[in-house]
Amino acid sequence: MTSLLGLIAGFLSIIGGAISDHVPLSSLLNFTAFLIVLCGSFSASTLHFGLGNMISGLKAFMWLIKPPSVDLHKFIDQVTEWSSLARSQGTLALESVIPDVSDPFQKQGLQMIVDNTSPDDFAIILGTMAENAAHHQQIPAEVWEAMGGYSPTIGVMGAVMGLIHVMMRLDHPDELGEGIATAFIATVYGVGFANLVALPLGNRLKQLAKKMEREREVVMQGFMLLAEGKPGIVIRQNLSSFLDDHGKKKGKGGADAEPEAVAAPAE
Repeated sequence: MTSLLGLIAGFLSIIGGAISDHVPLSSLLNFTAFLIVLCGSFSASTLHFGLGNMISGLKAFMWLIKPPSVDLHKFIDQVTEWSSLARSQGTLALESVIPDVSDPFQKQGLQMIVDNTSPDDFAIILGTMAENAAHHQQIPAEVWEAMGGYSPTIGVMGAVMGLIHVMMRLDHPDELGEGIATAFIATVYGVGFANLVALPLGNRLKQLAKKMEREREVVMQGFMLLAEGKPGIVIRQNLSSFLDDHGKKKGKGGADAEPEAVAAPAE
């Protein structure tokens, strides 16, 4: 939510600056410039990434309101319960809890344990799924960063097109000032969209993707221990070592460092 507030504050700062300089807000509104910059940036990015990835990128805008996240404390409690269930009733008993799991990654991990997948294959499959998920979650950031790269140039194109139109009306000198001002609105749209929306949003989505990747590493560690038949207390101790008091992963370098796998004690 703070990211969304930052986005709104950026637009308000531009509007406030225009008002303080006695610039009519109506002069900042130009549908033609809007069409050129936004549609042009979208079209160029669609050519770059394909329509499916573009749709994923646009949907990821909602991450500003509700960022995707894994409640690791809740997951540790769950995987501890699953371990107790599997050790007391066998791994087939975990089949009953699969419908209650909403996360596809966790659901696949449980299904492979129920199917008695070998440890080597389990690690390979789960690792491949994690890599695919990480790649998919990086795409929205790349989409917005690309749009931020294209929009200023397309804004300049819009300005040049506006100036061409002005030059064609040199026989109306009273219209030159307004025409030139209108032409440069496309540049304002292009630069403003890139630096107030697209590039900051791309960087924010990249941070969220890395956060989800780190959370997924903890989930993978939990399923590896569960597949090995470790007791619940061992799993809890191991996974808790990845967390600080705020539920974030920690490492030797502090709360923001990459975690290292903690070797589980022998049963």
